[in-house]
Amino acid sequence: MPVIRLFSPAPSPGTAVLGELADAVTTLLGLERGHCWLWWQRLEADTFHRPEWHQGAGVPAPVGFVVCKESYSGTQVRQLLRLLQDRLADLLGVAREEIYLAVQRAGDGELLVRDDVWSLNGNAVGTASAGNDGRTDMTGEAITDLVPIAQVHNDRRELIDDYWGEVSSVIRLDAGRFTTDALLSLDSFSHLEVVFHFHRVPPGKVQEGARHPRNNPEWPLAGIFAQRGKNRPNRIGVSRCRLVRTDGLDLHVVGLDAVDGTPVLDIKPYLRQFGPREEVVQPEWVDDLMRHYY
Repeated sequence: MPVIRLFSPAPSPGTAVLGELADAVTTLLGLERGHCWLWWQRLEADTFHRPEWHQGAGVPAPVGFVVCKESYSGTQVRQLLRLLQDRLADLLGVAREEIYLAVQRAGDGELLVRDDVWSLNGNAVGTASAGNDGRTDMTGEAITDLVPIAQVHNDRRELIDDYWGEVSSVIRLDAGRFTTDALLSLDSFSHLEVVFHFHRVPPGKVQEGARHPRNNPEWPLAGIFAQRGKNRPNRIGVSRCRLVRTDGLDLHVVGLDAVDGTPVLDIKPYLRQFGPREEVVQPEWVDDLMRHYY
């Protein structure tokens, strides 16, 4: 949960602008919406020494201080700083190079949030669970360059399992990174394969063993990798949906089982050649589970 303070002699751009900036930060880091605290502090003329601010030429570029957990990797911190610089420059109409930002990392046991002193290994929130060098205790390396490319917009806000078949959504690409060239010829395909992040699953709810699917005792125990539940170790979802049309950087789709605000990690056209070449076999309880899914 980053804490961001911005200082400037200019008046605040308003809660809507600050909210948009905070939402961009949580999307970047894969955090639940609202898990970024952001302040704008207007400075009086006799409380600072920055010569260009006293000259009164144009909109002053702000100075910012970011407090974040030590568990965020160096790559994530750089991405966060670049995001803040780019969005502030666009929102305020100031030069990017005039925006100065500093980061302070909160170490293990140094961050008190909602009466809970967070530790690096116990209850870290979000995707940044690796140390400063980007490594973990495991045999592999942590992924530190995974940044959302788009966000889902629809009317589904509750985490309800069923009735996704008629849900209409817009997958909106990040205009700060992409142009319409990224979607060239995609409208010649009927279906998409979308990879996304289950951003509203708290890390403490992740399942690593076996459980009854949907916690229904009438269905047999199944390992987390033998089911498609959202409480997965890396909280990654994969879904297929129908592409209705493209509109600039917006993809209008139907049947995407992702709630409003979901960060999208990748989009691929679905090719029937990637479907199974053999007969698909699955247990009977899956048919029961999926009866009203779409």
